[in-house]
Amino acid sequence: MKRHPPATCVYHFGPSTDYVGGMASVITMLVTQKIGAERVVAVPTWVPGSHLRSSLLAARAVVLVLRLPRRTAIHVHMSEGGSFVREAAILAAARCRCLPRVVTIHGPGFADFSDRRPRLVRTVLRMASAVTVLSDPDLAAVRRVASSAHVEILPNPMLLDTDAGPVAETPELVLFAGEVGLRKGADVLQQAWRTVASRRPFAKCIVVGPATELRLPATERLEVRGPVDSEDVRKLIRQARVIALPSRGEALPMILTEAMAAARPFVSTPTGGTASLADGGLIVPVEDHRALAEALIELLADPRRAQSLGTAGQMYCRDTMSPEAIDASLRRLYSV
Repeated sequence: MKRHPPATCVYHFGPSTDYVGGMASVITMLVTQKIGAERVVAVPTWVPGSHLRSSLLAARAVVLVLRLPRRTAIHVHMSEGGSFVREAAILAAARCRCLPRVVTIHGPGFADFSDRRPRLVRTVLRMASAVTVLSDPDLAAVRRVASSAHVEILPNPMLLDTDAGPVAETPELVLFAGEVGLRKGADVLQQAWRTVASRRPFAKCIVVGPATELRLPATERLEVRGPVDSEDVRKLIRQARVIALPSRGEALPMILTEAMAAARPFVSTPTGGTASLADGGLIVPVEDHRALAEALIELLADPRRAQSLGTAGQMYCRDTMSPEAIDASLRRLYSV
């Protein structure tokens, strides 16, 4: 296999970092922490709500790639659908220049999309020097459609939150942070909360995130705040005893790794790569509001148990998701 020289600069292509979302947050982390090279740059190829503007951004990105110097790596972030069309031209331009090309697959719908559009996915991924995914299902999906691709699991980078206080000193607060919809299981949390509220009279639940088709009314000690910025999410994580995310579909949820970084336990479902994080929380079946309620009650009622899981999760985060660990992996991949 041909090897590339070590990259001195990496360009990341994907959603604008002005946009609030998991993929944009990952790119922001890679850039601000200079992970993978001495110089790391974000180039937006997508903005929400405008196909025309996104297409123009992608076209400009192709022109940029054709002008980049040697020893520059191209890192493209995709999920499904249109991203496989927009970013294909960027990969093709980088391949013409013989630049190293890494693709990271995000989002919960990639496996289904690749099964529906195997030819498109195969064509695009074969242009990459290496492909990274966040979960075993996505790893299997890439191998099904592009068996010759160099693919491996690589988690998103996460900084440890060493300023977060002990879990045992937190109030009985449950935090849900994410899209307030059916995919994230906000309706399951609402059902579970009736049981939690009846058995833990001082417990409180805060729900933050953008609204969807689901209208989640505030109920007894359950507060719906709407979307907040990343700094406010960090503050809420520090205040929480446990993070709840009863999703029906995920890749590797940022809110769970953020919770682990702050030594906060979680209760979630075994979707995507979430099961790999089980050291830091409790896993319950999808759509099982009774099991969710029991797991939340267990951690609210037992601060020592919550502390033990939170500490284990933080150690796992340190060992596998720290900027230093991801930096070493990316530098290796940029040389493939």
